[in-house]
Formats: sequence, C-alpha cells, structure tokens
Amino acid sequence: MSVINKAETKILIAEDSPTQSLKLQILLEEQKYQVMAASNGKEALEMCQADPPNLIITDIEMPEMSGYEFCEAVKNDPELMHIPVLLLTSLSDPVDVIRGVSARGDCYVTKPYNGYFLSSKIEHHLMTPIIGPDPDAIPSLDFTFKGKDYSVKSTPGQMLGLLLSIYEDSVLRNYELTQTEEALEEITQKLEKKVSAQEEAEKQLKELNDSLEAKVVERTVALEMEILEHKATTGKLRSNLKMLRKAMEGTITAMANTLDIRDPYTADHQRRVVKLAVAIGEEMDISKGKMDGLRMAGVIHDIGKIAIPLAILNKPGKITDTEFTLIKTHSEVGYDILKKVEFPWPIADIVVQHHERLDGSGYPKGLSGDEILLEAKILAVADVVEAMSSHRPYRPALGMEKALEEVITKKGTIFDPAVVDACVKVIKRKGFTFPEQ
Repeated sequence: MSVINKAETKILIAEDSPTQSLKLQILLEEQKYQVMAASNGKEALEMCQADPPNLIITDIEMPEMSGYEFCEAVKNDPELMHIPVLLLTSLSDPVDVIRGVSARGDCYVTKPYNGYFLSSKIEHHLMTPIIGPDPDAIPSLDFTFKGKDYSVKSTPGQMLGLLLSIYEDSVLRNYELTQTEEALEEITQKLEKKVSAQEEAEKQLKELNDSLEAKVVERTVALEMEILEHKATTGKLRSNLKMLRKAMEGTITAMANTLDIRDPYTADHQRRVVKLAVAIGEEMDISKGKMDGLRMAGVIHDIGKIAIPLAILNKPGKITDTEFTLIKTHSEVGYDILKKVEFPWPIADIVVQHHERLDGSGYPKGLSGDEILLEAKILAVADVVEAMSSHRPYRPALGMEKALEEVITKKGTIFDPAVVDACVKVIKRKGFTFPEQ
C-alpha cells in the first residue's frame, strides 16, 4: 500500500446534474486532487480514452450513455479496465445492485452521500491496484430474482468488493437514519405539546361561544350582559391573534437562530441589515403590512447560506469562480426553504429577490424594474451598505462613506432611486448607525 500523491492523481466525474457535479468538484479539489468532469457517459468515455484518470466516479442515470453502460465499457477496454469505478446513485432497488455487479463496478455509494465516507472509499481504491483479467475469462453467474433470469459476468473480487461497499453504505445510512428518527421524535414531541395547547385554546373558545349562544337564547333582555360578554370574547380573540403572530415571529426567529449557531457572522449581518432596512422603510412611509414583511424577511434573508460550506463563507482570501457560483445559489435555497410556509407576507419572494437589480443584472432570475418587490429593493440597498461598511472575512471594513458613494453612484441603474434617497437621509441627516459587530 503506497502513499497517494493527490496533486498528481486525476479523478473523472461523470454526472449530468450541474449542482451535484459542482459539489463533488469542490469536495475533491479541497483534497488537492486533479478533477475532470463530464455531463454524460459518452463524453466521459471519450475523456478516459484521451487521458485516462486514476479513478472514476459516475452517476447512474445520465443521457446518451448510462453509468452502467459507461462502467461496462471501461471494464471491457484493456487499456482502462484497471481504473477503479465508483457508482454514485440515489437508486436503491436490488435490481440496481445486480446491474452494478454485472457492469463490474468496484464500489457503490448512495446519494445523499457522506463526504468523509466517500473520501475514504476513494483513498482505498486508489491504494488498491486492480489487476484486470481477460474479459473472456471472467466467469458468469446465472440466477433468478423475483421471477426474472439474470446472467452476471464479474470477477469474484469485484462482486465481493461491490457488495461490501453496499453493506458499509447501508450501515452508514442506518446510523444516519437512527439519528434523524431521534431528532424527528424530539420535534414531534414539541409539536404535540404545541398542538395540545392550541386544541385547549380552541376548546376554551368553543366553550365560550357555546355559552354566548345559550345566553342569547335564554336572556334576550339582558342587553348589558351581552355587551360585557362580547367585549370579553373580543379581548380573548385579540389575545389569541397576538399569540399566533408571536408564534409566527418565533418561527422566523428560530430560523435565524439556527443560522446563528452555524454561522454567527452571517446572522449578525442579517440583524444589522434589517435595522437599516426598517429605518429606510419608515422614511419611505411604507404600509404597516409591507413593513412587517420587510422586517421578517430581513431577519432571514440569507437563510439559504445554511447550505453553503462554512469554509467558503468564511474564506479569508479571494474565492474562486466555482465557489462564487455556489454562494449565489443561497437566494434560491432560501426560497425553497420558505416557499411552503404560509406567512401573511411574501417572505419567500422577498428573500429570493434581494440580489436582483433594477437594470436586470442581478440574480437568480435577472428581474428588473417593477418586477422586483419594493421590500426586496430596500433589502438590496441595506445589504450592500452593511456589507461594504462592515468587516468581511476577505477584507477590512470600507466605511460608511464608501458604502454610500457606491449606492449613490448606481442610483437609478442598479438601485431604486427612492430607496437610495431614503437611505442617505436616515444615515446623513438622522444619524443612523449600525450596532457594533
């Protein structure tokens, strides 16, 4: 067993999903491997024949040539058959395992994969040379599964290695599932308590309504009593509405706190941005409904960064184009997290639009002008001013004057003119300042 020279080790990724391929590239490049990428099996095979890699990681379901067909082509090529092939897939049916064995894959890893587990499999197969037999001398195993006949042609070593990798992956999945079940059980217990409290409140409200109806029938002449009871009911309803609103705000706060635990820097940025955004909204005299939505969206506008590796978010040096592409996905990730939550404000739309720009140069959809919500336009200005005036992992703070110069210069093209004017007024005339980082 020899030591791996990762800098001279080439790994080919065959994956049709750009997101999955990018995730794998980042994982491998962080470990100093040379990485090549193809979007389908046919392209990957051509790359192997032109410049053979030291190891192959391939998805199963791809256009033009599947992962199974690609693996089989590699193993039938005398010049390539010694290259280890790791089958990476979300498929879990036993028939898929049979196809993997038949294609003579060397390892089977299911999605979503554990990065440490995948890395250990890569190192194991790079340090374990494959001595390829004559394809015509490989024995066949004939058997019947679920009423269908199969003929699998694979070496005993490959069969054993692939099946062992499936077993190891299953053990890991079982452990992760156990942890997930325990976490879900804890959440379920908390939800049951909340549901029980809500049911009790509904029961009390129903009893009160029933009592009111009985009094209307029995004591039609007691007008004064009816008025008193009505006031009591109204007070309880307002109290319940206040409690529901508080619970909704608590949900948003819990989301923000989750990010705070993982990445305090981003959480602090969100708190500072929302303070300036609210000040701008008040200066523009926006409606109470819009102000509430702006405040709630501002608290979690970067919640999507929970999916970005901390090593990238807090990187002290300049980030790569690949890393920036991954960071830009955070607004869509935030939208996906929030879109099914029934808020009384368009929180998910505000979050996904806060990097859109007036002239259509923003992301993720390139919206422009009135296509962008006013709340998102306000967040965009507050976000840039806070970011430039504050310390960042890759540079010191540029100062408030520099930040204001940036938004004023781009007023009417990148940023909404009314929002920029309100921002300048609250900072320069009304003395707005950010709390200390």
